[in-house]
Amino acid sequence: MNSEISCNKGLLDHLASGRAWFRARKTGAIAARQLELDQTVETLEGPVMAKAGDWLCRGAAGELWPQSSAELEARYEATEEVGEEGWRKYLPRGDAEGVMAAQVPVPFSVLGKWGQLSGKAGDFVLKNYRDRNVAYPEDVWVVDQSLFRATYEVVGNEG
Repeated sequence: MNSEISCNKGLLDHLASGRAWFRARKTGAIAARQLELDQTVETLEGPVMAKAGDWLCRGAAGELWPQSSAELEARYEATEEVGEEGWRKYLPRGDAEGVMAAQVPVPFSVLGKWGQLSGKAGDFVLKNYRDRNVAYPEDVWVVDQSLFRATYEVVGNEG
């Protein structure tokens, strides 16, 4: 059993048994710039390590998170708008599959691809839509409840 499964198993089992998962899509624009060096990124959910070549993303509230090139291109489309320090505006892709999300009523943590992430009571745990039938996906992450409500829309209840 890999470390992601053993650390996340209890939470993911609880969410699955309560049919808490629902499908959502990102609606808000982000800004992103490619990292030239490995660095630790201070996210809302805790520090995570990003590698050179990854993308540093900035959301509507100024929150930061790293993302791989493949994930960025799968979820967002680049615009021609480039701001200070090379931040390019990205819009959610209209054909993106979206995510599966579940609100967690108690404080929690998950081990994702980027490291250990912590959520407050009411925050959301997310996984890729393509992993909707995967009990213990490799990639899970946390989104603050106010940011989730401001930047995602519910597409359906598939939990």
